[in-house]
Amino acid sequence: MNDKKLVFVVDDDESMNYALTRHLTNRGFEVKALGNGFEVLLMCLYLKPDLIVSDIRMPKLDGVTLLEGLSNSIETRDIPVIFMSAYPTGEVMEKAKTLGAKYFLIKPFPLEYLDDMIERVMSLESRSQNRAGAEPGPADRWTG
Repeated sequence: MNDKKLVFVVDDDESMNYALTRHLTNRGFEVKALGNGFEVLLMCLYLKPDLIVSDIRMPKLDGVTLLEGLSNSIETRDIPVIFMSAYPTGEVMEKAKTLGAKYFLIKPFPLEYLDDMIERVMSLESRSQNRAGAEPGPADRWTG
């Protein structure tokens, strides 16, 4: 039995996918690197990741549309998503928040920021599984 947490890393920039995959693998996660949101939706038919770390601006299916797709399925709507973007705009961030996004990193970011955010997300997931209906507090939302 594999007890490693599965993380989907989603970015159309291959070097970013490589760097994050290597880092997260070294941190003990099982990682699947994907190039766009459409691939994530397809992979979610077969695997349910514990976390998705996704760029917002991507070809084929961007991060916000990906979140919309995840939100529309009972099997995937509870998967936490950490967004990252080099071009954060208020409009995109507001739409993502409306769809339930809680976590955001502005590129470039130190990998320690990602580690801290993942730790918070996993801690919140663990607590919410222990307390049905638990909601994160305001300090647990959006970091940038």
